[in-house]
Amino acid sequence: MRVKNPSGLKRKRINRHYSQRDLAMLVRRSQTTIYLIETGQMKTLTEDLALHIAARLDVDWEDYFELEENEVMPSVKSDSRTTTQQEVA
Repeated sequence: MRVKNPSGLKRKRINRHYSQRDLAMLVRRSQTTIYLIETGQMKTLTEDLALHIAARLDVDWEDYFELEENEVMPSVKSDSRTTTQQEVA
């Protein structure tokens, strides 16, 4: 996947009160990797890493990453479930 907005990722990380080290630990990568992504030096990354970063920053992956031509759109499972009227009562 290609990083669309490296500085936007940095702003979102800071708004969530994560250091680069915190985010790196959450996505099981090095602080250097997060630094390289945020400075635009790492222009592409794996689908897995992009989805993990988006999940930890609580953003839609499409806002910060884009598929490269040879990639297939990832499917992301939702943890939410539909509540019926009987469950509410």
